[in-house]
Amino acid sequence: MKTISSVEVQNRFGSIANIVKSGEPVAVTQYGTPTMMILPYALATEALRDYNARKLVQFMDAMPSANPDAPELSLEQMNKLVHDVRP
Repeated sequence: MKTISSVEVQNRFGSIANIVKSGEPVAVTQYGTPTMMILPYALATEALRDYNARKLVQFMDAMPSANPDAPELSLEQMNKLVHDVRP
């Protein structure tokens, strides 16, 4: 992975875009500190999918557990409830 300053990215965007399109991520620094990364589209899409999946797992883990005293519903009963709730 290449590391390039934000000024260089601004001045050479076309050549930086070609580097990324070839499959290589580019880290961008501001005042010497890495602040962002430019990724090939396919890699970024996969990374976002993984990130969103992890966030969903965290959200679901934070949800309270089901009430153990709640009655079990059959598939038919659940379908009826969903049908009754829909406008």
